[in-house]
Amino acid sequence: MEASPVKSMSARLKLNRIFLVLRFTLVLFVICCTTQIVGTFAGVFSYRDDAGALHFTDDISKIPKQYRQSEKGVRQHREARGAHRTTPTPSVPLELPGSFARNEEIQIPLIPVSGGNFLVDTVLNGRVKARLMLDTGASLITLTEEIGRKLGISQFGDSPQLPFNTAGGEEWMPLVALDTVTIGKAQTRLVEASINSHIKDIDGLLGMSFLGDFRFEIDRTNKRLTLKPSRVKGEQAWDGKSGNWWQGRFEHYDSIIKGYSSRAKFLKRRGHVKALNMQKTVDFYQDLRKKLQNRASIFGLPDRFRSSL
Repeated sequence: MEASPVKSMSARLKLNRIFLVLRFTLVLFVICCTTQIVGTFAGVFSYRDDAGALHFTDDISKIPKQYRQSEKGVRQHREARGAHRTTPTPSVPLELPGSFARNEEIQIPLIPVSGGNFLVDTVLNGRVKARLMLDTGASLITLTEEIGRKLGISQFGDSPQLPFNTAGGEEWMPLVALDTVTIGKAQTRLVEASINSHIKDIDGLLGMSFLGDFRFEIDRTNKRLTLKPSRVKGEQAWDGKSGNWWQGRFEHYDSIIKGYSSRAKFLKRRGHVKALNMQKTVDFYQDLRKKLQNRASIFGLPDRFRSSL
C-alpha cells in the first residue's frame, strides 16, 4: 500500500523540527563550554621555556603548544573581577621582557643598585646579554673588555679610538659599532659604543647612543623605564623613523666627521701618537653614514631628510 504524500511531508517536517532543536541545543552547549573556558583562563599567564627564560602573556594561545599541552612551567595569575590588568613582576628582573602599552610605549623594568642607580638587562647583536647601568649623562654605550670579547672583538688596539675626559684625565677608548641593541621589545641598529677597561662589577653603561633613539621617562618610584617612539602619532615614517630622526642622524654623522677630520689633521701636523687612531675614527663614522645612506635608499627616504650640513 503506497504512503500518502501528505503524511510523508508531515513526517519530514517533524524530523526537520527535531533536527533543528538538536542543532540549537548543541550550539548552546558549545557556547556555554567556550564561555567557561574563557572564564577559567582569563588573566595573565607565565611560562618558563627550555632555556629557563620566564615569559608573560595575557593570551594563552600565544604560549607555545608544547607548554600548553604539558603545562610545563605554565602558571596562571588570576585577577579579581573589574581589576586593572597589570603584568606581574617576577623575582628575577633579568627574565622579564619589556611590554608594549596601548599607546606604543615600551615598559622596561629597572634593577636598583646602590647609589640610587639602576641596571637594565640588554641584548647586544642579538646574542650577548649584558646588564648595563642607566646613564643619561653618557654620550655612548660603554662596555667592558669582557663583553667586547664576547662580541668577538679581541684586538682593541686596532680599533678606532675616541678621547674621553675621565677623573684621571683624558683617556682614549676603543670605538665599536653594534649591529643591534635590544631592551625588552625596543631595538636600535648601528649603535656606537666604547670599550672601557676600568669598569668593574657591571657590564657597562647604557648611554644616549641608545636612549637618544626614543623619548624616554625614568620612574624611580616604580623602577621602570618607559620608551616612547621618536615620531608622533600619525607622522609619516621610514623604517619606523620620522623624517626629523633621519635628518638628525645624518647631521650627527656629518658634524662628527667634519670635527674629527679637522682634529685628525691637527694631530698629524703635531706628530701626535694618536693621529692614526683619530683618522680611523673618521673612517668609522664615514662607514656608519654610508650604511645609513643605504638604509635610507632601501626605504625610500626623500632627499630633503638626508642632506649634508
